[in-house]
Amino acid sequence: MKKILVILLVGSVFISNAQQLPHYSLYMLNEAIINPASLSSKTENELTLMLRKQWASFEGAPSTQSISYNHLNHHKFKRGVNIINDVTGPISMLNATISGSYILPGERKNSIALGGSASIMQYIFDDNQITLFNDGVADPVIDGEVEKVIGNSFTASVYYFNSDYFVGFSVPNIIASNLDIGNNKSDNKLENHYYLNGGVNFKLNSKYKMEPSLLIKKTGATPIQLDVNMRTIYNDFIWGGLSFRTSDAAVLLMGLNSTNYNLAYSYDITTSSIRIPSAGSHGLLFTYKFESKRNDRDKDGIYDEEDDCPKTPGLLALKGCPDKDKDGIKDSEDECPDEFGLKINDGCPDKDSDGVIDNDDECPEVPGLARFKGCPDSDGDGLQDAFDDCPDEFGPPINKGCPEKPLPADTVYIRDTIYIYRGVQNNIDPERGFKDIYFDLDESILTSIEKKKLDDLTVYLQEKPKFNISLVGHTDSQFTEEHNERLSEDRVKAVENYLVNKGIANDRIMTEWKGETQLLNKNNTQDAHAKNRRVTIKVLYN
Repeated sequence: MKKILVILLVGSVFISNAQQLPHYSLYMLNEAIINPASLSSKTENELTLMLRKQWASFEGAPSTQSISYNHLNHHKFKRGVNIINDVTGPISMLNATISGSYILPGERKNSIALGGSASIMQYIFDDNQITLFNDGVADPVIDGEVEKVIGNSFTASVYYFNSDYFVGFSVPNIIASNLDIGNNKSDNKLENHYYLNGGVNFKLNSKYKMEPSLLIKKTGATPIQLDVNMRTIYNDFIWGGLSFRTSDAAVLLMGLNSTNYNLAYSYDITTSSIRIPSAGSHGLLFTYKFESKRNDRDKDGIYDEEDDCPKTPGLLALKGCPDKDKDGIKDSEDECPDEFGLKINDGCPDKDSDGVIDNDDECPEVPGLARFKGCPDSDGDGLQDAFDDCPDEFGPPINKGCPEKPLPADTVYIRDTIYIYRGVQNNIDPERGFKDIYFDLDESILTSIEKKKLDDLTVYLQEKPKFNISLVGHTDSQFTEEHNERLSEDRVKAVENYLVNKGIANDRIMTEWKGETQLLNKNNTQDAHAKNRRVTIKVLYN
């Protein structure tokens, strides 16, 4: 009697409604079966076997087996194949799927992947397995034949993930064929499925962590179904958990993890109206992880999955991208990749530090103004020196830059004397010299505030021609020692070049650089790092 009831129930569901995909209580351990974009969150090639026996006490109840192989060691493109065999009474389905995912460019800590899959399946409907009560009415659907039909479908998905949580959305059967089976062929359509899933990783302490997750599922005209899960993991080895699926079942979960394999078991306690005769449902999962070699195609010491330029040798500080002129700017973002230049100038040189790059500077050896294409106007009268007859004296353009001559006078009476005082900002530290010059993260570019400090220093040194200065460059500890050594040198040279361009003789300036070896504050905070990014200035008395 149980067999007859189940077969009739399942047969009528197949003929009158859309086809639904098998559900696994252990889906969270092989997410690719519901969301192919989730392949991007893994890095090791793996082979997974999943088994599910539903309503164990019924003969002819749903039974599902699947095997999948996911090739995951490429840093951007992931792919997988999956074969599913699902049998429910007279209905069987054999499904073969190929899947792929691609990680969008962006911040590595927070990644977005797009995924898709294509499936081809064979459905078989065997009327001979159905036994009907003889009520004198012939059923046109049950004709004693074995019917076979081939169908296909496509899935689209997106997946956002980082080390703490993930969110995914997928639409299986977004494009799908009709199944020409039975008398009502036009009604046998593969319905869209909508899956929204997410989860969080909580590390309780060095040994325990918890992983709550949620799946929201909608199929055709059926009600929305929630699948709420909680797993507790001990020492990354043994774990247990609970799951609740609305209008269906409560689930016990348990498993073991190892370096090369995962083993998990689920037992569904049916909560629907079929719970009395049903002996529950069993699920089993086994995953073998292949020991994969991490690729480094350009042999620069940076693995491809962490390398923004995996085919070209590059620097760790630039995420594996090259920097031929060693100016700290990726060649792909450097307008002058063969010449050293500052980031503010898009990597192009500006020898006179006037803000006009040499390629656009008609006077590249002398600081000038942008409106004069880098040429100077020493007296500030609006005429560049090349066209100024008196380049060191202010004068109107009508006089070719020379001052207007006063009218002749026999006697000049001075009635009032006006004194003009020029103040200089006090940036001097009495114990060691001028205040430090600070820099932004991984930069050697002077900001306007720091330039004002150096302008005051210039005035001071011009008034004290017998005084010299010592410049020492420093960095924080956020990059490699080699990178920081070079960065501290760049910062010292930026300060030195600015002072030289302001008229301070080069032989009055002593320079050295210390990289990250002399941190003022060793705390790992933004404020501490900011105080360490500096050039110190000491006044030397002859």
